[in-house]
Amino acid sequence: MVLARQLEVTEDDYLMMELIEVGLNIKLLENGYYKRYFRKDKKRAWGFKCFHCGDKVRSDRDEAYYIVSIIWKEPNATNRRFCSKDCSYIYFNEEMQMLLQKRERVLATREKVLRG
Repeated sequence: MVLARQLEVTEDDYLMMELIEVGLNIKLLENGYYKRYFRKDKKRAWGFKCFHCGDKVRSDRDEAYYIVSIIWKEPNATNRRFCSKDCSYIYFNEEMQMLLQKRERVLATREKVLRG
């Protein structure tokens, strides 16, 4: 709080920074959601279990998989891998809904602050 007083940061300024952060996280989530194709030039097959349903995905059997990256929550974590668009969308949608709800809460709080 001492730093905030020195910089004269108001509660509205803080809420605006929160809104910017949520907006950036929404963009990061949208950009971190994509389909990746397995390389077929590898000698060894590799695979993983779907993060959502647990189905086994293998490079010698499947053509592609989906990735959802959430770097603002867990910067050192690996991307979440999914077997299908359906499984990945469930996870993507849950994370997007949490961000949108956070944005709504911040907007509501900001409105209260501005009304005084």
